Amino acid sequence: MLSHHELATLLLFRDATLRFEEFDPDVLALCRYELVEVRGRDPRGSTLELTTRGRDLLRRLHLDGSDALQ
Repeated sequence: MLSHHELATLLLFRDATLRFEEFDPDVLALCRYELVEVRGRDPRGSTLELTTRGRDLLRRLHLDGSDALQ
């Protein structure tokens, strides 16, 4: 089960314009749950993004940013 901090971090990934620290405890947990993955590293930091599993979880929670609830 995700903590409220992990769920909030997952929601921030939905908007994907922010940079995240790869070693943040909440990000590490999301990686462990295979909801987020590291896509690459560069001098500015790591590129992290939602996995298919992460997008599916947000969709099931109706938190994927779609207009499905309107």
